[in-house]
Amino acid sequence: MTNALSRHLNPLAPRISPAYAPPPPPRLSVALAMLSLAMQLTISANLLMIMGIHYNIPGGSPIVKINPATYVAFLALTVRLFEGGDPFGALLRLFAANRLIAIFVIAFVLCIGYSLVTIGVTGSASLIDSYLSAGILMLVLCDISMAQRRVLGFIMASLYILNVTIAVGESLTRHLLIGLYVGVYQYKAPFPVFRGVALYDHPLTGAMMTSMAMFLLLQMRLRPLVTAALLGWCLVGLLAFGGRAALVATVAAMLALGAWSLIAELFHRRLTALRLLSVIGGLLLAIGIAWLVITQTSIADRLVTQDYVDSSAKVRITEWLIPKLMNFREVMLGVEVDRLPYIEYQVGLVPPFSGIENFALLAFINLGVVGFTVYLVGFLALMADLWRRSALYGRVMLVVVISVASTSNSLGAKSNILFVLAGALVAASGFASRRPARGAASPMPAPLRAPPVPSAALIPAAPPRRGLTPLAAPHRKFGLPSQR
Repeated sequence: MTNALSRHLNPLAPRISPAYAPPPPPRLSVALAMLSLAMQLTISANLLMIMGIHYNIPGGSPIVKINPATYVAFLALTVRLFEGGDPFGALLRLFAANRLIAIFVIAFVLCIGYSLVTIGVTGSASLIDSYLSAGILMLVLCDISMAQRRVLGFIMASLYILNVTIAVGESLTRHLLIGLYVGVYQYKAPFPVFRGVALYDHPLTGAMMTSMAMFLLLQMRLRPLVTAALLGWCLVGLLAFGGRAALVATVAAMLALGAWSLIAELFHRRLTALRLLSVIGGLLLAIGIAWLVITQTSIADRLVTQDYVDSSAKVRITEWLIPKLMNFREVMLGVEVDRLPYIEYQVGLVPPFSGIENFALLAFINLGVVGFTVYLVGFLALMADLWRRSALYGRVMLVVVISVASTSNSLGAKSNILFVLAGALVAASGFASRRPARGAASPMPAPLRAPPVPSAALIPAAPPRRGLTPLAAPHRKFGLPSQR
Protein backbone atom coordinates (compact mmCIF):
# COMPACT_ATOMS: atom_id res chain seq x y z
CA MET A 1 0.00 0.00 0.00
CA THR A 2 2.89 2.35 0.80
CA ASN A 3 4.49 1.76 -2.61
CA ALA A 4 1.15 2.29 -4.34
CA LEU A 5 0.58 5.53 -2.43
CA SER A 6 4.04 6.87 -3.24
CA ARG A 7 3.52 5.89 -6.88
CA HIS A 8 0.18 7.75 -6.90
CA LEU A 9 1.68 10.87 -5.36
CA ASN A 10 4.77 10.76 -7.60
CA PRO A 11 4.12 9.16 -11.00
CA LEU A 12 7.86 9.35 -11.85
CA ALA A 13 8.85 7.16 -8.87
CA PRO A 14 10.26 3.76 -9.94
CA ARG A 15 7.90 0.84 -9.62
CA ILE A 16 9.15 -1.51 -6.89
CA SER A 17 8.03 -5.12 -7.28
CA PRO A 18 8.26 -7.40 -4.25
CA ALA A 19 10.82 -10.21 -4.39
CA TYR A 20 9.39 -13.54 -5.46
CA ALA A 21 9.18 -16.12 -2.70
CA PRO A 22 8.61 -19.68 -3.95
CA PRO A 23 6.08 -21.78 -2.07
CA PRO A 24 7.57 -23.94 0.68
CA PRO A 25 8.38 -27.53 -0.29
CA PRO A 26 5.77 -30.17 0.51
CA ARG A 27 6.31 -32.33 3.55
CA LEU A 28 7.09 -35.39 1.46
CA SER A 29 9.89 -33.53 -0.31
CA VAL A 30 11.40 -32.38 2.99
CA ALA A 31 11.09 -35.87 4.47
CA LEU A 32 12.91 -37.37 1.47
CA ALA A 33 15.69 -34.77 1.77
CA MET A 34 16.12 -35.59 5.47
CA LEU A 35 16.14 -39.30 4.58
CA SER A 36 18.92 -38.72 2.05
CA LEU A 37 21.03 -37.02 4.74
CA ALA A 38 20.37 -39.88 7.16
CA MET A 39 21.45 -42.34 4.45
CA GLN A 40 24.68 -40.43 3.89
CA LEU A 41 25.47 -40.74 7.60
CA THR A 42 24.69 -44.45 7.82
CA ILE A 43 25.18 -46.12 4.40
CA SER A 44 28.83 -45.95 3.35
CA ALA A 45 30.72 -47.13 0.30
CA ASN A 46 32.11 -49.95 2.48
CA LEU A 47 28.61 -51.25 3.17
CA LEU A 48 27.71 -51.04 -0.52
CA MET A 49 30.82 -53.05 -1.39
CA ILE A 50 29.89 -55.73 1.15
CA MET A 51 26.40 -55.86 -0.39
CA GLY A 52 27.96 -56.52 -3.80
CA ILE A 53 27.34 -53.03 -5.22
CA HIS A 54 30.59 -51.90 -6.87
CA TYR A 55 29.94 -48.24 -6.19
CA ASN A 56 33.47 -46.96 -5.68
CA ILE A 57 35.54 -49.03 -8.12
CA PRO A 58 35.92 -48.83 -11.93
CA GLY A 59 33.74 -50.96 -14.15
CA GLY A 60 30.17 -52.10 -13.91
CA SER A 61 26.90 -50.38 -14.65
CA PRO A 62 26.86 -46.55 -14.49
CA ILE A 63 23.66 -46.78 -12.44
CA VAL A 64 25.46 -48.22 -9.41
CA LYS A 65 28.16 -45.52 -9.55
CA ILE A 66 25.82 -42.99 -7.97
CA ASN A 67 25.12 -43.13 -4.25
CA PRO A 68 21.57 -44.23 -3.28
CA ALA A 69 21.26 -41.10 -1.15
CA THR A 70 21.81 -38.99 -4.27
CA TYR A 71 18.88 -40.74 -5.96
CA VAL A 72 16.69 -39.95 -2.94
CA ALA A 73 17.76 -36.27 -3.09
CA PHE A 74 16.81 -36.13 -6.79
CA LEU A 75 13.47 -37.70 -5.90
CA ALA A 76 12.92 -35.06 -3.21
CA LEU A 77 13.51 -32.28 -5.74
CA THR A 78 11.23 -34.01 -8.27
CA VAL A 79 8.40 -34.14 -5.72
CA ARG A 80 8.82 -30.44 -5.04
CA LEU A 81 8.85 -29.44 -8.72
CA PHE A 82 5.79 -31.52 -9.62
CA GLU A 83 3.78 -30.23 -6.66
CA GLY A 84 2.11 -27.48 -8.72
CA GLY A 85 1.84 -29.37 -12.01
CA ASP A 86 4.41 -27.17 -13.81
CA PRO A 87 7.86 -28.64 -13.04
CA PHE A 88 9.82 -26.55 -15.57
CA GLY A 89 8.23 -23.30 -14.44
CA ALA A 90 8.72 -24.28 -10.79
CA LEU A 91 12.42 -24.91 -11.45
CA LEU A 92 12.84 -21.54 -13.12
CA ARG A 93 11.10 -19.77 -10.25
CA LEU A 94 13.23 -21.69 -7.75
CA PHE A 95 16.37 -20.67 -9.64
CA ALA A 96 15.22 -17.04 -9.72
CA ALA A 97 14.74 -17.01 -5.94
CA ASN A 98 18.09 -18.78 -5.26
CA ARG A 99 20.48 -17.45 -7.87
CA LEU A 100 23.72 -18.58 -6.24
CA ILE A 101 22.46 -22.15 -5.99
CA ALA A 102 21.30 -21.90 -9.60
CA ILE A 103 24.80 -20.83 -10.68
CA PHE A 104 26.27 -23.79 -8.80
CA VAL A 105 23.87 -26.33 -10.34
CA ILE A 106 24.23 -24.99 -13.89
CA ALA A 107 28.03 -24.79 -13.60
CA PHE A 108 28.36 -28.39 -12.46
CA VAL A 109 25.90 -29.66 -15.06
CA LEU A 110 28.26 -28.09 -17.60
CA CYS A 111 31.27 -29.65 -15.86
CA ILE A 112 29.61 -33.06 -15.94
CA GLY A 113 28.90 -32.72 -19.66
CA TYR A 114 32.49 -31.63 -20.24
CA SER A 115 33.75 -34.51 -18.11
CA LEU A 116 31.72 -37.05 -20.09
CA VAL A 117 33.66 -36.04 -23.18
CA THR A 118 37.14 -35.76 -21.65
CA ILE A 119 37.17 -38.22 -18.73
CA GLY A 120 34.27 -40.63 -19.13
CA VAL A 121 31.43 -41.93 -17.03
CA THR A 122 33.56 -42.64 -13.94
CA GLY A 123 34.67 -39.04 -13.53
CA SER A 124 31.16 -37.78 -14.17
CA ALA A 125 29.69 -39.94 -11.42
CA SER A 126 32.23 -38.44 -9.00
CA LEU A 127 31.11 -34.92 -9.90
CA ILE A 128 27.46 -35.89 -9.41
CA ASP A 129 27.98 -37.44 -5.98
CA SER A 130 30.57 -35.03 -4.60
CA TYR A 131 29.17 -31.73 -5.91
CA LEU A 132 25.91 -31.67 -7.87
CA SER A 133 24.02 -33.62 -5.22
CA ALA A 134 24.69 -30.80 -2.71
CA GLY A 135 23.03 -28.30 -5.03
CA ILE A 136 20.03 -30.58 -5.52
CA LEU A 137 19.68 -30.92 -1.75
CA MET A 138 19.86 -27.15 -1.26
CA LEU A 139 17.08 -26.58 -3.79
CA VAL A 140 14.83 -28.59 -1.47
CA LEU A 141 16.06 -27.32 1.90
CA CYS A 142 16.73 -23.67 1.02
CA ASP A 143 13.41 -22.35 2.36
CA ILE A 144 12.11 -24.94 4.82
CA SER A 145 10.65 -23.65 8.06
CA MET A 146 12.62 -23.03 11.24
CA ALA A 147 10.86 -25.91 12.96
CA GLN A 148 11.88 -28.29 10.16
CA ARG A 149 15.47 -27.07 10.38
CA ARG A 150 15.55 -27.79 14.09
CA VAL A 151 14.16 -31.28 13.52
CA LEU A 152 16.88 -31.83 10.92
CA GLY A 153 19.47 -30.56 13.39
CA PHE A 154 18.44 -33.04 16.08
CA ILE A 155 18.41 -35.91 13.55
CA MET A 156 21.90 -35.11 12.28
CA ALA A 157 23.32 -34.51 15.76
CA SER A 158 21.98 -37.89 16.90
CA LEU A 159 23.56 -39.68 13.93
CA TYR A 160 26.86 -37.86 14.48
CA ILE A 161 26.94 -38.99 18.11
CA LEU A 162 25.98 -42.53 17.09
CA ASN A 163 28.95 -42.71 14.72
CA VAL A 164 31.29 -41.32 17.38
CA THR A 165 30.11 -44.00 19.80
CA ILE A 166 30.70 -46.74 17.22
CA ALA A 167 34.19 -45.42 16.41
CA VAL A 168 35.19 -45.30 20.08
CA GLY A 169 33.90 -48.85 20.54
CA GLU A 170 35.86 -50.00 17.49
CA SER A 171 39.05 -48.42 18.81
CA LEU A 172 38.65 -50.12 22.19
CA THR A 173 37.80 -53.56 20.80
CA ARG A 174 40.10 -53.40 17.77
CA HIS A 175 37.28 -54.60 15.57
CA LEU A 176 35.48 -52.75 12.77
CA LEU A 177 31.72 -52.93 12.62
CA ILE A 178 31.91 -52.72 8.80
CA GLY A 179 35.01 -53.56 6.77
CA LEU A 180 37.12 -50.76 5.32
CA TYR A 181 37.62 -50.81 1.54
CA VAL A 182 40.21 -48.81 -0.40
CA GLY A 183 39.31 -49.51 -4.00
CA VAL A 184 38.96 -53.28 -4.29
CA TYR A 185 41.23 -53.88 -1.31
CA GLN A 186 39.69 -54.61 2.07
CA TYR A 187 41.54 -53.81 5.28
CA LYS A 188 41.09 -56.40 7.97
CA ALA A 189 42.09 -56.17 11.61
CA PRO A 190 44.56 -56.06 13.14
CA PHE A 191 45.81 -52.87 11.55
CA PRO A 192 49.37 -51.64 12.04
CA VAL A 193 47.78 -48.49 13.49
CA PHE A 194 44.08 -48.91 14.25
CA ARG A 195 41.54 -46.19 13.53
CA GLY A 196 37.79 -46.23 13.91
CA VAL A 197 35.64 -45.95 10.80
CA ALA A 198 32.07 -46.29 12.16
CA LEU A 199 29.41 -46.01 9.45
CA TYR A 200 31.54 -43.78 7.22
CA ASP A 201 33.66 -44.73 4.23
CA HIS A 202 37.00 -43.63 5.73
CA PRO A 203 38.42 -42.47 9.09
CA LEU A 204 39.21 -39.02 7.67
CA THR A 205 35.57 -38.66 6.62
CA GLY A 206 34.55 -39.55 10.16
CA ALA A 207 36.89 -36.90 11.57
CA MET A 208 35.39 -34.17 9.38
CA MET A 209 31.84 -35.26 10.20
CA THR A 210 32.67 -35.10 13.91
CA SER A 211 34.07 -31.61 13.43
CA MET A 212 30.74 -30.57 11.87
CA ALA A 213 28.94 -32.11 14.84
CA MET A 214 30.85 -29.99 17.35
CA PHE A 215 29.96 -26.69 15.69
CA LEU A 216 26.37 -27.82 15.18
CA LEU A 217 26.10 -28.59 18.90
CA LEU A 218 27.43 -25.14 19.75
CA GLN A 219 24.84 -23.53 17.47
CA MET A 220 21.99 -25.62 18.92
CA ARG A 221 22.38 -23.95 22.35
CA LEU A 222 21.44 -26.97 24.44
CA ARG A 223 21.81 -26.95 28.21
CA PRO A 224 25.44 -26.13 29.18
CA LEU A 225 26.09 -29.48 30.86
CA VAL A 226 24.60 -31.40 27.92
CA THR A 227 26.63 -29.39 25.43
CA ALA A 228 29.84 -29.87 27.42
CA ALA A 229 29.29 -33.64 27.70
CA LEU A 230 28.56 -34.04 23.98
CA LEU A 231 31.52 -31.86 22.97
CA GLY A 232 33.82 -33.93 25.19
CA TRP A 233 32.50 -37.13 23.62
CA CYS A 234 33.08 -35.70 20.13
CA LEU A 235 36.65 -34.82 21.15
CA VAL A 236 37.17 -38.49 22.05
CA GLY A 237 35.69 -39.34 18.66
CA LEU A 238 38.21 -37.12 16.89
CA LEU A 239 40.98 -39.01 18.65
CA ALA A 240 39.41 -42.35 17.65
CA PHE A 241 39.10 -41.40 13.98
CA GLY A 242 42.71 -40.20 13.98
CA GLY A 243 42.29 -37.26 11.62
CA ARG A 244 45.13 -34.95 12.55
CA ALA A 245 44.15 -32.01 10.35
CA ALA A 246 40.52 -32.13 11.54
CA LEU A 247 41.60 -32.40 15.18
CA VAL A 248 44.02 -29.46 15.02
CA ALA A 249 41.70 -27.23 12.99
CA THR A 250 38.67 -27.94 15.17
CA VAL A 251 40.46 -27.42 18.47
CA ALA A 252 42.11 -24.23 17.17
CA ALA A 253 38.74 -22.88 16.02
CA MET A 254 37.18 -23.72 19.40
CA LEU A 255 39.94 -21.90 21.26
CA ALA A 256 39.65 -18.90 18.95
CA LEU A 257 35.87 -18.75 19.47
CA GLY A 258 36.29 -18.95 23.24
CA ALA A 259 38.95 -16.24 23.31
CA TRP A 260 36.88 -13.98 21.07
CA SER A 261 33.83 -14.44 23.29
CA LEU A 262 35.80 -13.53 26.42
CA ILE A 263 37.38 -10.49 24.80
CA ALA A 264 33.98 -9.27 23.54
CA GLU A 265 32.40 -9.67 26.98
CA LEU A 266 35.35 -7.93 28.63
CA PHE A 267 35.15 -5.07 26.14
CA HIS A 268 31.42 -4.61 26.77
CA ARG A 269 31.94 -5.02 30.55
CA ARG A 270 29.76 -8.11 30.74
CA LEU A 271 32.44 -10.59 31.80
CA THR A 272 31.69 -12.14 35.16
CA ALA A 273 33.87 -14.28 37.40
CA LEU A 274 31.50 -17.23 36.95
CA ARG A 275 31.77 -16.97 33.17
CA LEU A 276 35.57 -16.81 33.30
CA LEU A 277 35.82 -19.75 35.68
CA SER A 278 33.46 -21.84 33.54
CA VAL A 279 35.58 -21.26 30.44
CA ILE A 280 38.80 -22.09 32.26
CA GLY A 281 37.16 -25.16 33.79
CA GLY A 282 35.94 -26.35 30.39
CA LEU A 283 39.42 -25.94 28.93
CA LEU A 284 41.02 -27.87 31.78
CA LEU A 285 38.37 -30.58 31.45
CA ALA A 286 39.08 -30.96 27.72
CA ILE A 287 42.81 -31.22 28.40
CA GLY A 288 42.15 -33.81 31.10
CA ILE A 289 39.93 -35.90 28.81
CA ALA A 290 42.54 -35.83 26.03
CA TRP A 291 45.31 -36.80 28.46
CA LEU A 292 43.33 -39.73 29.86
CA VAL A 293 42.37 -41.01 26.42
CA ILE A 294 45.92 -40.75 25.08
CA THR A 295 47.73 -42.24 28.07
CA GLN A 296 45.24 -44.73 29.50
CA THR A 297 43.54 -46.13 26.38
CA SER A 298 44.46 -47.25 22.88
CA ILE A 299 41.95 -44.92 21.21
CA ALA A 300 44.48 -42.35 20.01
CA ASP A 301 47.21 -44.77 18.90
CA ARG A 302 47.37 -43.30 15.43
CA LEU A 303 47.93 -39.78 16.71
CA VAL A 304 50.54 -40.92 19.23
CA THR A 305 52.56 -43.14 16.92
CA GLN A 306 52.27 -41.01 13.78
CA ASP A 307 52.31 -37.44 14.99
CA TYR A 308 55.08 -36.58 12.57
CA VAL A 309 55.29 -35.93 8.82
CA ASP A 310 54.67 -39.47 7.56
CA SER A 311 54.06 -40.77 4.05
CA SER A 312 50.43 -39.64 4.17
CA ALA A 313 51.47 -36.06 4.90
CA LYS A 314 54.21 -36.10 2.24
CA VAL A 315 51.59 -36.89 -0.41
CA ARG A 316 50.14 -33.39 0.08
CA ILE A 317 53.46 -31.93 -1.00
CA THR A 318 54.31 -34.41 -3.75
CA GLU A 319 51.00 -33.94 -5.55
CA TRP A 320 51.91 -30.39 -6.57
CA LEU A 321 54.62 -31.78 -8.86
CA ILE A 322 52.02 -33.17 -11.27
CA PRO A 323 51.16 -29.87 -13.08
CA LYS A 324 54.83 -29.63 -14.13
CA LEU A 325 54.47 -32.87 -16.11
CA MET A 326 51.35 -31.74 -18.00
CA ASN A 327 51.70 -30.56 -21.61
CA PHE A 328 49.90 -27.51 -23.03
CA ARG A 329 46.87 -29.46 -24.23
CA GLU A 330 46.46 -31.12 -20.84
CA VAL A 331 46.78 -27.81 -19.05
CA MET A 332 43.99 -26.32 -21.16
CA LEU A 333 41.64 -29.31 -21.53
CA GLY A 334 42.60 -31.72 -18.74
CA VAL A 335 44.48 -34.99 -18.45
CA GLU A 336 42.96 -38.09 -20.02
CA VAL A 337 41.78 -40.73 -17.58
CA ASP A 338 44.23 -43.37 -18.87
CA ARG A 339 47.25 -41.06 -18.59
CA LEU A 340 46.62 -39.75 -15.06
CA PRO A 341 47.87 -42.90 -13.22
CA TYR A 342 51.06 -42.78 -15.30
CA ILE A 343 51.73 -39.16 -14.27
CA GLU A 344 50.98 -39.98 -10.63
CA TYR A 345 53.44 -42.88 -10.75
CA GLN A 346 56.14 -40.56 -12.15
CA VAL A 347 55.99 -38.33 -9.06
CA GLY A 348 55.83 -41.29 -6.65
CA LEU A 349 52.06 -41.63 -6.07
CA VAL A 350 50.67 -45.16 -6.32
CA PRO A 351 46.84 -45.37 -6.43
CA PRO A 352 44.66 -46.38 -4.66
CA PHE A 353 46.76 -46.07 -1.49
CA SER A 354 48.14 -42.65 -2.43
CA GLY A 355 46.94 -40.10 -4.93
CA ILE A 356 45.98 -36.47 -5.43
CA GLU A 357 44.36 -35.34 -2.19
CA ASN A 358 43.66 -31.65 -2.82
CA PHE A 359 40.23 -31.51 -4.44
CA ALA A 360 40.86 -28.21 -6.26
CA LEU A 361 44.13 -29.51 -7.74
CA LEU A 362 42.43 -32.72 -8.86
CA ALA A 363 39.62 -30.73 -10.50
CA PHE A 364 42.19 -28.63 -12.37
CA ILE A 365 44.08 -31.73 -13.55
CA ASN A 366 40.88 -33.46 -14.71
CA LEU A 367 39.15 -30.45 -16.30
CA GLY A 368 41.99 -28.15 -17.38
CA VAL A 369 41.78 -24.38 -17.45
CA VAL A 370 38.57 -24.39 -19.50
CA GLY A 371 36.57 -26.71 -17.28
CA PHE A 372 38.18 -25.59 -14.03
CA THR A 373 37.04 -22.00 -14.62
CA VAL A 374 33.42 -23.14 -14.71
CA TYR A 375 34.07 -25.42 -11.72
CA LEU A 376 35.51 -22.56 -9.68
CA VAL A 377 32.62 -20.19 -10.46
CA GLY A 378 30.08 -22.79 -9.37
CA PHE A 379 31.94 -23.84 -6.24
CA LEU A 380 32.44 -20.26 -5.04
CA ALA A 381 28.76 -19.51 -5.69
CA LEU A 382 27.69 -22.34 -3.38
CA MET A 383 30.20 -21.26 -0.73
CA ALA A 384 28.82 -17.71 -0.88
CA ASP A 385 25.25 -18.97 -0.53
CA LEU A 386 26.09 -21.21 2.44
CA TRP A 387 28.03 -18.37 4.08
CA ARG A 388 25.09 -15.99 3.63
CA ARG A 389 22.65 -18.40 5.24
CA SER A 390 24.84 -19.30 8.23
CA ALA A 391 25.33 -17.76 11.65
CA LEU A 392 28.68 -17.56 13.49
CA TYR A 393 29.20 -21.25 14.30
CA GLY A 394 27.95 -22.28 10.87
CA ARG A 395 30.47 -20.02 9.17
CA VAL A 396 33.30 -21.38 11.30
CA MET A 397 32.13 -24.90 10.41
CA LEU A 398 32.23 -24.01 6.72
CA VAL A 399 35.78 -22.61 6.89
CA VAL A 400 37.11 -25.52 8.97
CA VAL A 401 35.59 -28.27 6.81
CA ILE A 402 36.69 -26.77 3.49
CA SER A 403 40.18 -26.17 4.88
CA VAL A 404 40.48 -29.74 6.16
CA ALA A 405 38.99 -31.13 2.94
CA SER A 406 41.87 -29.51 1.07
CA THR A 407 44.28 -31.82 2.90
CA SER A 408 42.57 -35.10 1.97
CA ASN A 409 40.85 -36.71 -0.97
CA SER A 410 37.44 -36.21 0.63
CA LEU A 411 36.10 -34.11 -2.24
CA GLY A 412 38.47 -35.30 -4.95
CA ALA A 413 37.02 -38.80 -4.99
CA LYS A 414 33.38 -39.74 -4.50
CA SER A 415 32.43 -38.13 -1.25
CA ASN A 416 29.44 -37.03 0.80
CA ILE A 417 31.28 -34.22 2.64
CA LEU A 418 29.77 -31.30 0.70
CA PHE A 419 26.31 -32.90 0.74
CA VAL A 420 26.31 -33.38 4.52
CA LEU A 421 27.94 -29.97 5.08
CA ALA A 422 25.08 -28.26 3.23
CA GLY A 423 22.52 -30.11 5.34
CA ALA A 424 24.37 -29.33 8.57
CA LEU A 425 24.51 -25.61 7.77
CA VAL A 426 20.79 -25.50 6.96
CA ALA A 427 20.08 -27.31 10.24
CA ALA A 428 22.34 -24.93 12.20
CA SER A 429 20.55 -21.90 10.75
CA GLY A 430 17.38 -23.07 12.50
CA PHE A 431 19.05 -22.38 15.87
CA ALA A 432 20.51 -18.99 14.94
CA SER A 433 17.83 -17.10 16.88
CA ARG A 434 17.05 -17.93 20.47
CA ARG A 435 13.73 -19.62 21.10
CA PRO A 436 11.45 -18.28 23.85
CA ALA A 437 11.76 -20.09 27.15
CA ARG A 438 9.32 -22.94 27.73
CA GLY A 439 6.21 -21.67 29.43
CA ALA A 440 7.03 -18.03 28.80
CA ALA A 441 4.19 -15.93 27.50
CA SER A 442 4.58 -14.87 23.92
CA PRO A 443 4.96 -11.13 23.50
CA MET A 444 1.65 -9.43 22.75
CA PRO A 445 1.57 -7.09 19.80
CA ALA A 446 1.18 -3.41 20.59
CA PRO A 447 -2.46 -2.26 20.52
CA LEU A 448 -3.50 -0.53 17.36
CA ARG A 449 -4.22 3.14 17.83
CA ALA A 450 -7.52 4.41 16.60
CA PRO A 451 -7.24 7.05 13.89
CA PRO A 452 -7.53 10.57 15.24
CA VAL A 453 -11.08 11.93 15.19
CA PRO A 454 -11.34 15.37 13.70
CA SER A 455 -12.63 18.03 15.98
CA ALA A 456 -16.29 18.96 15.71
CA ALA A 457 -15.29 22.59 15.43
CA LEU A 458 -13.67 21.90 12.08
CA ILE A 459 -16.79 20.27 10.63
CA PRO A 460 -19.67 22.53 9.72
CA ALA A 461 -22.75 21.65 11.68
CA ALA A 462 -25.69 20.46 9.57
CA PRO A 463 -29.28 21.13 10.56
CA PRO A 464 -30.99 18.06 11.96
CA ARG A 465 -33.22 16.17 9.60
CA ARG A 466 -36.94 16.35 10.20
CA GLY A 467 -38.17 13.72 12.59
CA LEU A 468 -34.78 13.13 14.18
CA THR A 469 -33.46 14.44 17.42
CA PRO A 470 -29.76 14.76 18.24
CA LEU A 471 -30.03 11.61 20.39
CA ALA A 472 -31.48 9.67 17.45
CA ALA A 473 -28.50 10.52 15.24
CA PRO A 474 -25.40 9.20 16.99
CA HIS A 475 -23.10 10.29 14.21
CA ARG A 476 -23.74 13.88 15.19
CA LYS A 477 -22.35 13.17 18.64
CA PHE A 478 -18.90 12.37 17.15
CA GLY A 479 -18.97 15.30 14.81
CA LEU A 480 -19.33 13.20 11.64
CA PRO A 481 -21.30 14.44 8.66
CA SER A 482 -24.75 13.03 8.17
CA GLN A 483 -25.19 10.05 5.83
CA ARG A 484 -27.78 10.27 3.18
